[in-house]
Order: sequence, then structure tokens, then C-alpha cells
Amino acid sequence: MANPIGMVSGGVRVAILGIAQDGGVPQAGCNCDRCTTALNDHSLRLHPTSCAVMGEDGGLHLIEASRAIAQQLGIASDCLGLGGVAIPETVCLTHTHLGHIDGLGQFGKEAMGLDSVPLMASSKVLEVVIARSLDSPFELVEVCANSPFMPTEGCGFRYTLIPIPHRDDQSDTHAILISGPNKTLLFLPDQDSWNQTLDLYGSEGVKSWLTDLGVDVALIDGTFWDGNELPGRDLSRIPHPSVSESLSRIGAKEEGDPDIIFIHLNHSNPLIDEQSPETREVESMGWAVARQSSVIDL
Repeated sequence: MANPIGMVSGGVRVAILGIAQDGGVPQAGCNCDRCTTALNDHSLRLHPTSCAVMGEDGGLHLIEASRAIAQQLGIASDCLGLGGVAIPETVCLTHTHLGHIDGLGQFGKEAMGLDSVPLMASSKVLEVVIARSLDSPFELVEVCANSPFMPTEGCGFRYTLIPIPHRDDQSDTHAILISGPNKTLLFLPDQDSWNQTLDLYGSEGVKSWLTDLGVDVALIDGTFWDGNELPGRDLSRIPHPSVSESLSRIGAKEEGDPDIIFIHLNHSNPLIDEQSPETREVESMGWAVARQSSVIDL
């Protein structure tokens, strides 16, 4: 059943509910200028990466369940024009690292008090959800990779889970293709490296891989700007392709290219600052940085 609060019907729309890496901004235990400033100025706080998809029938579908879910459902209601506080009809997960699942408990009796909410993910992700006793508010729906499906009848869009190499120490990882009536969006917040991802699919480059998938808009892993971002930390233990590397691979935007938007930004990433030289570099090449509360029509 579509969300009864502020019923909206029409096209398929994706709302960006958070753009930060799992720790958010401010990040716990961090004394950097950006985090300490955000502690005092709530307008600078950024939530862990998450999206909401509003279907043609007005129903709301959540991708990832972060600890900021209360604020994020409010953002979804505001920017999608749903009114009140929307309750998601379904939840879909990419993997089980902290910031992507630590809001699942909010669906239970201690908070929303829901029951039998469809939770869609791979079998390995669902195994972790059960092992952590987070499954009670949900109807667990195992999803097979590369098999398109509609989260609810009449929603007007399809999900497809795309396997992605990413530190599969807890579960496997997938990107999510969201195919609407006019456009297809790829939600790819985490990966270990472009080499591993492209090798998995036998693709020669990022653009050709996105084209093969039929992608019009790609939200891609932008965790770190470059390898010098966290002095004293071994980034090989938290592998992500840097934005600098991604830009060198994809070059400037050309006619016919999909829109590429960087998301999942670590608190140290200068792309968080909309006026930074790094942000201007991304934009000068024709690409973009995700911003909280923005909406993409599919």
C-alpha cells in the first residue's frame, strides 16, 4: 500500500537523504575543524549515505538504513512533498557495514513499532541481519543479483542488484540499479577499486561499464579525495578509489555521457565544502558532488 501521508502520485523520484561516509559529519571522536564546527552548527551536519525512492503511486522506498533515519525520513517527506513524516514501504540494502544498517533497529518496538516491512537484500546480507537480531520488524526478501524486480506492485520502477567487490568480511556488496520510466540511476556508494570492479565485468573503462548497464545517472563512491587525506592512517585497510583517480579515469564529460555524481564523502573530504577548489575541479569537468535533500527525477 502506498504511503497514506500526503499522498503524491506521478513520476519516480530519488531523494538523496545523506552524502557522508558511514561515520557522518561530525564523526565520533574527531577533533578536526569540520567536525567540531558541525557539532556547534547543525546546518553543517551531514548524514550517512542513503536514498529514498518515491514511486509513481506515491509510495516511499528506503535504500540503506542509517542511524540518522529519523532526520532522513523527515528530509524525504520535505523534498518529495509527502507531508508529515513518511514511513517507508520497503527497505533495500547494499551491504552490512556500519552506516548502512545501524538504523534497522529503529523499525522495531523501541521506535516505529512496525511489523513485516519488506527488507530486500542478498542472502548473505540477510544472514547478518538475522545474526545481529535485527530482523524482527521485517519480512526478509532474498534478492538474486542481476535480476530486476519491483519492490511493490504499481511503484513504477525496478531495482537490480549489481555485485561489487568491497571488503566482503561481513557480507557481500551490491550496487543498486534503479530503473524508472525515463531514466536509470546507479547507486554505488562503496567499492574497493575500479580495477576490481571493471575486471569483474570485463569492462575497459568506467564510462563504457556505465553505458553497458544502461545508466543515465551514477551516484558513485567518492569517499576520499586522494591518498594524502588521512595522515597516519593506512588507507589500504579501508580501500576506496579516490575521487582524483576516478576523475583521471573518466576525464571530462562529453556528449552522451551519463551524469556522474560523487557521494559517500568522508568527513575529511574537501568536496564537502561546496566552494572548495576540489569541488570546482569536479564541476569544471562536467560532473557533480551529491548534496543532501537534492532530488533526481527518473
